Amino acid sequence: MRGNSFLLLLAAVLIGCITHLAAAGTPVRLRINTTHGIENARGAVADAGLNLVSEVSVTPSSQDNGRSFLPPDRFLADGEGAGATILSSSFSGWNYLFDSALYTRMAGKGMLHVYAYVPLSEPPANVAPPAAFSTVNKVGGKTGDGIEFGVPDGYMNGKGGSDTPSGVTAQLAGLMACLKYSHPSWNWFDVKAALRATASNHETGYDPRYYGYGIIDFPAANGLKDAQALPLFPPSAIALPQRGNLLRFFVNSFRQSRRVEDALFKFASPPARQVRELSLSELTALGGRLVFSGDPPPNSNVFNYRVTTDETAYFVWLAKDARGRFSRIEPYSVIGPIKLRFVVPQIYGPRLKKTD
Repeated sequence: MRGNSFLLLLAAVLIGCITHLAAAGTPVRLRINTTHGIENARGAVADAGLNLVSEVSVTPSSQDNGRSFLPPDRFLADGEGAGATILSSSFSGWNYLFDSALYTRMAGKGMLHVYAYVPLSEPPANVAPPAAFSTVNKVGGKTGDGIEFGVPDGYMNGKGGSDTPSGVTAQLAGLMACLKYSHPSWNWFDVKAALRATASNHETGYDPRYYGYGIIDFPAANGLKDAQALPLFPPSAIALPQRGNLLRFFVNSFRQSRRVEDALFKFASPPARQVRELSLSELTALGGRLVFSGDPPPNSNVFNYRVTTDETAYFVWLAKDARGRFSRIEPYSVIGPIKLRFVVPQIYGPRLKKTD
C-alpha cells in the first residue's frame, strides 16, 4: 500500500508539473533602453513571482544608464536583434506620432513599446492613447491627452515600485511581460486590453485628466483568462489634411484577439460618449452612417476616405468583433469637426492642332 501511495503521489506531482508547463508560455524577453529603470523592471518580475532567467528576461541595450539612449526606430532594431518582443523607454520626449510612424512595423512583428508619458510639447487635444506603444506616468505626475495608464508610488509594495516616471515605466513593462508569459495565447493588444479593462477608469471611460484608463490593477488583469471575453477597444486614429478629394487617416488598429476588423462611421454632429459596446442599429440611432468596414491596405496603416460633397462631418473609428458588436465610443474616438471640400476635377480635352 505504501508503494502504491508513493506512486499515486508521484503521479499527482508529475501531472501538476505537466499542467504548469502547459499553462506557461515561452520566455518573454524585455529590452530596456540602457540600464535606466532596469531594476524596477526586474523587481516587477520578482514581485509577480516569475523567474528572471527562464520565464521573463530583462536586458539593457547598453550599460551606461542613459548616455546611449536610442530613439524608437533604432531601439526597435536593437530589440529585434536581441529577440525581445517588449521594449521600455524611461525617458522624456514622448511624441504621439511615434505610434503612427512605427505601427505597421511593430504590429507586424508582434512588439510593444512602453514609454514614459513625459512629452516635450503638449499633444493635440483629444489625441488617442497609442496602440503599438503604451504610455504611463506615476500618479501625481503629468497626465494628459494620449496617456494610457497611471501607476501609484511604490505600487505592489515590492521590488519594482517607484516614485518616479522612469521607475513606473520600467515597472509597468515588467508587469506587462509577466502578463504575456502567464497568458501565452494572448497578444500584446490582449495584454493592454486586460489592463485597460481592470484599470480604475474603465467603467466610466477614458479620462485624460486622470491617467487615461486610470490606475492599473495587475492582480485583476492577471486573473482574467479568455481573450475573447475582454472588452473591445477602438483603434487609435489620426486625421491628416485633405489632399485633393481624399481625407487620409492613420489608423492604428487595436488588434486584440477578439477584433475582426475596423469600421468608420460618419456623423453630422458629435456623438456622446458610450461606455458600452454597440450594435449597428444603435450606432445608426445615434446618427452614425457606416462608410467603411475592413482593414487599411496591406502593409500600411493609412486609409483614404473619398470626399464627394462639401460638408462638415465627425468621424468615429471603432473595432468590430465576429458577432457584429462594435467597441464603445471613447472621447478620443470622435474626430472632428472636419470641413470637407469637394474639388471639381479638371477635365482636359484633346489638344487642337495649330493650323496656318
